[in-house]
Amino acid sequence: MTTKLRLSLLIAAFSSLCLFGCIDIVNKEVTINEVTKMKDSDVTKIVFSDGRGKNKPFTLKDKMKINEFLKMIDGYVIKKESKHEEIKGWINAVDFYNGDKKLASITFSNPLKIDGVYYEIVKGQLSTEKIENFIKSINPDWKLQ
Repeated sequence: MTTKLRLSLLIAAFSSLCLFGCIDIVNKEVTINEVTKMKDSDVTKIVFSDGRGKNKPFTLKDKMKINEFLKMIDGYVIKKESKHEEIKGWINAVDFYNGDKKLASITFSNPLKIDGVYYEIVKGQLSTEKIENFIKSINPDWKLQ
């Protein structure tokens, strides 16, 4: 085989791997924890924000409640969107911290926005009511919709 032919075949094989690899990454279904790469033990506080402006940001530091919330949101199976429109509004957003270091940020809208990247939910139903009720259970002053 000539050198040019070998090089052409090598380039074609590499290009195919890159193309199919990129498609697989976009279409891969994952959980929220797989996207954020957070471990339950890493999260020391969660700051909840209200996009409607009814509530001031609320900080949760109770480890049992943090783990409960992480399990609740990890029930969603999501897939990275290849095209999306900018979200117009949101009800809840959360920032996860280890001490003062921000680990991840999620805006609960449809689609979800995780660290600036949009994901569609493919398994599970996004329930802002469920999130609101969780926040209300740990912060009685939280005003619901």
